[in-house]
Amino acid sequence: MKKKKGVQIRKFILIDSAYKSRILRGDKVTTVRYGNYEAKPGSEVYLVVTPSDTAIAKVRITKVERKKVRELTNKDARLDGFSDVKELLRELNKIYGELYGDDEVTVIGFEVVKRFRDGIPLRWLKGLNYHEPDEIARLYLENRERLNFNRETDFIMRRIYNEGLGKAVRTFGPKRVQQALLKVYHGLYAEGLI
Repeated sequence: MKKKKGVQIRKFILIDSAYKSRILRGDKVTTVRYGNYEAKPGSEVYLVVTPSDTAIAKVRITKVERKKVRELTNKDARLDGFSDVKELLRELNKIYGELYGDDEVTVIGFEVVKRFRDGIPLRWLKGLNYHEPDEIARLYLENRERLNFNRETDFIMRRIYNEGLGKAVRTFGPKRVQQALLKVYHGLYAEGLI
């Protein structure tokens, strides 16, 4: 019998925004998912909160472990930010519907490697081929002479680099910042710099 393929985690993991502070404090270092998920330990992915679809951090996958629901322990619950397995199961049942002891879950461990002071909209990350705005701004500033962009784009890249994405968005507006990032990304790509 052929083994069913699992859901691949390659670029990001979606997490409900209710868990954001637990994750950033280090109180939640796993996520328990219903079904078979596949991720490569050591790989880095973005942690994206819903419903805003905003990346709040980059995390490194530390473990991927498949279990039956009945095999979940209090330790699993604590690592997931809950006080005990009963509380974890109540939350899983709320998310997935009623789970049974033989149902399979995947416990995915992670560690935060980079927090984003200002969240990054997932659609922006996708448009930038998963290059972070501060990386785009840094590469732009290092290669300004090779790139030919207008003054506003230069100001936006400097603002992102020096003061962060949030400050740039508050100053120039999200549409202008996104357009500048996309323009610069494509310029860097065309020059073979990214």
